[in-house]
Amino acid sequence: MLDFSFIPDEKPVHHWGLTYVGGIEYEEFVAAQDLKIIESHLDYYGKFRWMSQNVQQKRAMLTSAVAAAVPNLAFILKQAFTANCGLVAFGD
Repeated sequence: MLDFSFIPDEKPVHHWGLTYVGGIEYEEFVAAQDLKIIESHLDYYGKFRWMSQNVQQKRAMLTSAVAAAVPNLAFILKQAFTANCGLVAFGD
């Protein structure tokens, strides 16, 4: 599972007390890469961060067809967009 948490842009990645928002399975990760929502150089088992501006750009890509293909990631992006936060992802 690739777990996502809200993170304000000004906080360092190692900041404790992050709010968990959801996760995606490997198949959804690959689908999101195919749809260019997740960058091809990012690793499912790694760690990465999107600032709030990245979240806004990715949220704009969520047509109804795209959201149907990656429903969990779409939910996560919508929640981060609404909260005006970035996201940090940790693979496990």
